[in-house]
Amino acid sequence: MTRLVRAEWLKLRTTAVPWVLLGVATLLTGLSVVFAFLNPLRTAGAAVGPTWITPTSVAELRNLVGAGAGADVVAVLLGALTISTEFRHKTVTAAFLVTPERGRFIVAKLVASVLASIALGVTMLVGTMAAGSIVIAARHGSVAALWHQIPAVAPGMLLVFALFGVLGVGLGSLLTNQVVVLIVILGWFLLVETLVGALVDIWVTGFKRWLPGNAAQAAVGYTARGQSHTLATSLLPWWGGALAVLAYGLAFAAMGWAVMRRRDIT
Repeated sequence: MTRLVRAEWLKLRTTAVPWVLLGVATLLTGLSVVFAFLNPLRTAGAAVGPTWITPTSVAELRNLVGAGAGADVVAVLLGALTISTEFRHKTVTAAFLVTPERGRFIVAKLVASVLASIALGVTMLVGTMAAGSIVIAARHGSVAALWHQIPAVAPGMLLVFALFGVLGVGLGSLLTNQVVVLIVILGWFLLVETLVGALVDIWVTGFKRWLPGNAAQAAVGYTARGQSHTLATSLLPWWGGALAVLAYGLAFAAMGWAVMRRRDIT
């Protein structure tokens, strides 16, 4: 198994897809950092509108530290593409010749994806802290206060990146088609989950908090990131959200394994 994981890690380091996703995650995190220095509710002179602020409160500082959490969907894409890319470029045939057991193939993908997703989360956190520290120092704020918020934010953020890596591999193993899996992931997290959650929650109170995106918000710890208490109470506890996302990922991976072991690859 160790050799399989090393092989998967080599694929990640030597193909273009992970580096492109890293660029996308960096862009999303950069935008979140910019928004952390904007407050649309503060008054600028006689007018009310967006103004540049220096984060000073615990909530503002934690929102800045957790700016990279907005790129967690990239971890889902990364995990899904580790498998779907193999099918698109037909390298899955060679992979199955080396590893005929489909279960070992998927487990190796899961481990490699989790490690890569954590590395992605750490990179976003380091970039956020570097950029945030520079801007806060330039605006004569407290850099030390910013760094003191890391223990409250980083564990949940990195946990969600890892769990989303599992979810991505699960979806990729089930769908396998690269275009389809990209459409499903982006469509679900950007549009469908919000609509489905809002509609079904009318009849089944609390339904939307069990959906992957809302479960991830709970796992990342919205109260730790400085979000409103009202929003936090509408979510699962952090451990419940983490277990829900993990259950989704493993369920999809199990279904993908069941389908893949009966599929004619050639």
